[in-house]
Amino acid sequence: MAAWAEDHFGDAAPVKPVVLEFSMSSRRKPLFQKFAARQQLPLLFRRSLSGLLAVGALLLSLPTESRSADPSAATPADETVWQHAAVAADHPLASQAGVEVLRRGGNVVDAAVAVGFALSVLRPASSGLGGGGFMVIWDAKQQRAIALDYRERAPLAVSREAYAAAADESRKGGLAVGVPGHVRGLCHALEKYGSLPLAEVLKPALRYATQGVPLDDHEVALRKSQAKRAEPDADRFVGLWQQYLFEGNVPPVGTRVTSPQGRALQLIAEHGSDAFYRGEIAAAIVKLVCSRGSEMTLDDLAQMDVVERPVLTSQYSGFDVLTMPPPSSGGVALLETLNILDALEDGKLCIDLNRGRRDEHYYHVLAEVMKHAFADRAEFLGDADFVDVPVKRLTSDSYAEKLADRIQLDRTQPPEAYGRFLPKDDAGTTHFCVIDVAGNAVACTETINTSFGSWLVEPTCGIVLNNEMDDFTTAAGRPNAFGLIQSEANAIAPRKKPLSSMTPTILVKDGKAVFAAGASGGPRIISATLQVLLNMSRFGMTPQQAVRAPRIHHQWLPNTLLLESELMTEFGKPLQEKYGHAVSKSSGLAATQAASRMADGLRAASDPRKHGQAAGF
Repeated sequence: MAAWAEDHFGDAAPVKPVVLEFSMSSRRKPLFQKFAARQQLPLLFRRSLSGLLAVGALLLSLPTESRSADPSAATPADETVWQHAAVAADHPLASQAGVEVLRRGGNVVDAAVAVGFALSVLRPASSGLGGGGFMVIWDAKQQRAIALDYRERAPLAVSREAYAAAADESRKGGLAVGVPGHVRGLCHALEKYGSLPLAEVLKPALRYATQGVPLDDHEVALRKSQAKRAEPDADRFVGLWQQYLFEGNVPPVGTRVTSPQGRALQLIAEHGSDAFYRGEIAAAIVKLVCSRGSEMTLDDLAQMDVVERPVLTSQYSGFDVLTMPPPSSGGVALLETLNILDALEDGKLCIDLNRGRRDEHYYHVLAEVMKHAFADRAEFLGDADFVDVPVKRLTSDSYAEKLADRIQLDRTQPPEAYGRFLPKDDAGTTHFCVIDVAGNAVACTETINTSFGSWLVEPTCGIVLNNEMDDFTTAAGRPNAFGLIQSEANAIAPRKKPLSSMTPTILVKDGKAVFAAGASGGPRIISATLQVLLNMSRFGMTPQQAVRAPRIHHQWLPNTLLLESELMTEFGKPLQEKYGHAVSKSSGLAATQAASRMADGLRAASDPRKHGQAAGF
């Protein structure tokens, strides 16, 4: 066990984080000088501390008590402030699992691992033993950032031609399944950066699996919806139909149900990750997927590993932004978006965020910036172990300035105005955050891709297997399940990892974590994480206000600006008539979790869109 982990992530001196930097350039000169020379007040997004001082440190002289920049947005009456640690997950019992482990003396990584395993039981349609994920860790004692990549891999014998005939091959059945990384990733995190034994950390998940938990509104609605979709194929996906969809007779809210994953969790608690990747569980998984068209082998599972990658980082409003590098596209898109907004602030954009002003002009500009980031995602992003991903260029200030110059403040533009090429025409994820008073934090996003993944459930242990192969470019010009067009950089190859939108992110100041955030919901993860971070860091919102606030989403193609209901009512007409956007109402854009550390304590929030609830002590 690492020495720093045995110290339980103690307090830290404020020194520079040891992480890679991609976005620093000569343009980032002291902004107070620019401000004094131009006498413009206030500017939009500014990353350097001097720029923060230039606007009078109106929002972010942290740590201080968090207050909304919008005077009408009072602190929620039901928002709790904790003094030791806080956990935000998209199920109340998952958050409680993290707190339970923290109370036993565990650190933030122990808590995150407990939450990850618990969610496999509590939100089986979103993540779990048959999936994978990304974890970003900030260790305040060692001033170290860690990015763990346990994203699924393509099997060694994969053939791209197998997916060319029909899109459904990459979405349902054996060919849809990537080699799971979830168990290996969480066990690796615990062994290297945690402080408690695996069996101890798994206790909450095992208890939930064997003793059962009440079904909540989200689970009942989701399983009823999935049952309607799955009924015509019930014989083909009998494990899902019987073990999770109750053969179409989904019980009412409050019904206590157990999980078929209890046996697998017990074996993992006793024997570690090898219980999953070698032996009977591995053999059962291979037997199932191969019977449905896959060429996955026992060697694929045995060779599954965790990759520790340099954290992608930049500076923004006096914070070090720590986020996930490729094969996540989320971190690159997030930093590119912030860079463009920063360049617009330096140039032609006039929006007074410090007064909490979010009008149709703000949402127009935000949409235009998102479109550039998603167009670049489509062209350039992939598994950096296999293709050359120009991360440094995409996250550079000079590139952001060029894109900012192309944005029209009074109107939107056709799709070919974004990115370098115009492509052909043509939901199961979870996020959680842990933060403590010492300034340590974990932001983790895990997934099996769409709801219940491939619809294949290993019958003896109830493991829901992912359909991550659909996140590859399976056929040129064919959008994936989330409507994303992707390039050859994300083409299928043996042991390659598919591109992801997951964006676990931590904002650090003076050597300690201040904000953590992330989301679930396909490509909407990127836009939701961006807006929640802006809500907290620029609008001064508490985590609860930030995750509850209505959001927008634009992913370049399809060329539609999605607005949640409140924004559609208020801004839909001017965005369409004044700026030329094709607008559409959405009932909910991703589900986010967020946490903060302020002078008066710790706050965390789980998105009401998915009926989560934070916990702490």
